[in-house]
Amino acid sequence: MLNNYEEKIAGAQEVFDQISRSLSGELQNKELHEVEEVLFQSLLKLGLSFLNEYIEKKGTGKNLKADLPYHKLENWKYISIFGDMEIPNAYFWEKGSKGESPIKKELNLPKQHFSYLLQKWTQMFCVDISHEKSRKNIKEILGIDIWSGQTESINSSASDSVDSFYQNREIEKQEEPILAVQVDGKGIIMRENCKKPVSGQRQKKGEKNGKKKMSTVTAVYGIERNIRDVDDIIRQETENNTRSLTVVDSKAGIIPQNKVVRATLQGKDRAFEKMAIEVNLRDPENNKERIALMDGEKALANKTKEHLTGFTIILDLFHVMERLWALSYFFHKEGSTDALKWVRKYLRMFLTGKVGYAIGGIRQSAKKNGIRQSKIDAMEKHLKYFEIRKQYMKYDEYLKKGYPIGSGVIEGTCRSLVNDRMELSGMHWSKNGAENMLELRSIKINGLWNKYWDYHISRQKNEIYDESKVA
Repeated sequence: MLNNYEEKIAGAQEVFDQISRSLSGELQNKELHEVEEVLFQSLLKLGLSFLNEYIEKKGTGKNLKADLPYHKLENWKYISIFGDMEIPNAYFWEKGSKGESPIKKELNLPKQHFSYLLQKWTQMFCVDISHEKSRKNIKEILGIDIWSGQTESINSSASDSVDSFYQNREIEKQEEPILAVQVDGKGIIMRENCKKPVSGQRQKKGEKNGKKKMSTVTAVYGIERNIRDVDDIIRQETENNTRSLTVVDSKAGIIPQNKVVRATLQGKDRAFEKMAIEVNLRDPENNKERIALMDGEKALANKTKEHLTGFTIILDLFHVMERLWALSYFFHKEGSTDALKWVRKYLRMFLTGKVGYAIGGIRQSAKKNGIRQSKIDAMEKHLKYFEIRKQYMKYDEYLKKGYPIGSGVIEGTCRSLVNDRMELSGMHWSKNGAENMLELRSIKINGLWNKYWDYHISRQKNEIYDESKVA
């Protein structure tokens, strides 16, 4: 008579023989892609047979060392990438004590019934597309039907280790002389703020489906010097597109290195605390030249001074350009060659360290041209913006030192990290759900997916099977 282990081997052999027979028989009448699909489904069955064989060989753990008397045999439902299975495990317990199951620890069974590999693959979809679409993809590929609520639960638990991972991961020594950070804000529609319209009732003018909560988006990276002069920054792209003015902040080979991007809904202080940890990992001895590119928001500049040591704050040129163009239209027709010339003139003054002279010149020009007071008041909003931030607009010095002066990195991060997932059609987030998604999505975008999951699985084992806790 065969024992259970021998039966499992025989079962796996039978599945294999069926696959082999079908290749010489019925599959000969199918096209290659059809054979490929049949084989994949058959291999999933074979994988389940082998996995059951492995579990049978491991045993129940009854013979493993335990500090408590044997109590009973339990079955643990395990959902693998090959399908569902039952894992018998010996449970040790006595009254007044916490029970334990040694084989669970040895196998490192997850707290949830989904295998870590299935969790990992499921979340690879979820961080890019909706939970519902992710569920359908997993079902189509593996034949496993996971509820959307379950993928959300996995997302929550899978993000538990992100902060710890970023703080404790091994990081390559930064070779680039400049350590740069960028910060911006991006709104996310919150579920609790969504107002459902009454059936058949149209929304009032200006009324929106949901309100946004601002996330703080950060980027930390190393970069080589890129020494430029004013003419490297300003150029007219084509004769036909006279409004086009390109801000050049890079050249071949000089791009951000080892970039780490993150986003959080926990507030600016928390975002800066996380960024400070990343900075200290990269430059623990404070040997690098540190620069912080900001959009001009006072709170961001203040938080930089509070949390980040030795950083030169730079007002990024993209925001300067937006305001210069707005100012040009008080003097010249939008899209005109004269407007372009006007912007080029004052941008050149900014880039050569003459910010104060430029502001005074614009004010004098407004009076000289007889611009009415209401427009002057509107212009003053832009001019005062520059005045208050002159200390962050020393572009002549920045260019000589080869510092970046444009915030292209953070603009791209807001799109790739936040917009591309959080603003999918119909998305409304809870605060915790959005935070979990942002954390896990950052791991994938930063190219740390496999390293993170190795760390997360190891950390989960320590937490679940700590001797002070119930197995």
